[in-house]
Amino acid sequence: MTLAESLRAQGAMNIKFMVQASSRILQRIYDSGFSVLDARFVTGTKESCAEILDWNHQNCQNDPIRPWIVIDGKYASPSSVEPLSHIANVICFDDFPYRDFPVPVIVNAQPWTTELDYPQHADRQILSGGRFNSIHPRYFEAAKIENRQAILITMGGEDPQNDTAWIANSLGDMLTGYPVIVAIGPSHPDQLEAVNAINQHIPQAEILYAPSSLTLAAERSFLAISAGGTSCYELQAAGIAVAALAVEHHQLEFINALERLGGIVSIGGPQKSSDERDSGPARRIVQRFLYHSAWREERIERGKAMFPAPGGPYLAQRLADILLK
Repeated sequence: MTLAESLRAQGAMNIKFMVQASSRILQRIYDSGFSVLDARFVTGTKESCAEILDWNHQNCQNDPIRPWIVIDGKYASPSSVEPLSHIANVICFDDFPYRDFPVPVIVNAQPWTTELDYPQHADRQILSGGRFNSIHPRYFEAAKIENRQAILITMGGEDPQNDTAWIANSLGDMLTGYPVIVAIGPSHPDQLEAVNAINQHIPQAEILYAPSSLTLAAERSFLAISAGGTSCYELQAAGIAVAALAVEHHQLEFINALERLGGIVSIGGPQKSSDERDSGPARRIVQRFLYHSAWREERIERGKAMFPAPGGPYLAQRLADILLK
């Protein structure tokens, strides 16, 4: 969405999405003024790329301008994407493990990534690092707001072990006296248990159910207890200190990399049951965030430095420079 909006702002008129997604996500795309093609397959798979290829043959055969195809999917592979490179300028979003896509442009916005993480090819550009972020500009605007008082709790869209309830049970007494905002994702496994724990241990909390964005919460918050997903990027850009909890194993490396850069602090990893997790480390870190303002501000400044500005316009311009030359 961020790239599409930036490309439209620079004059691109015919932008379409092909996705498998919930009605809520589809509505966000429609509300932004874009059209959506019904996708029968998961983005980036061999079947998905064949579906894109077939649509292109039916609709773009007589188009004198070589189309751009943007693939953003963790199931994409170099072999599945390769046929698309014969009929279009293909841009692949990547993260980790690094994939050697045979396309003109790979975009990897992880702030610890460099061009040298990929094999070098003369006909391919690697756009790497936090400057190519896809963070919504409103998060950067939130960073300018002073004297924010709230604490945000967000365990992502799924929260498989109901760590929202664990946070309320384990840390709720530390949050007394602070406004608290709790975001509960659309695929949460047990909303009732989470809400009961919040009401018991954080009675002052405001609960947001399946919010489409965390920008409004970010505008009010100075500290977040967050799952280790892309929200960590957004919250750091918003100038918020982040205590990160890995709710799934693949988030461990993500959190560790960001912690090495100094922007966030880990408070634990995934467990078969959140009841098995020791709350001691999390309590010590949250206490330090709350009462050691100089240390907290240092984390915030390091986080903002990873994402100096909205990356959408910059990425759109770089793609134009590369693909329209």
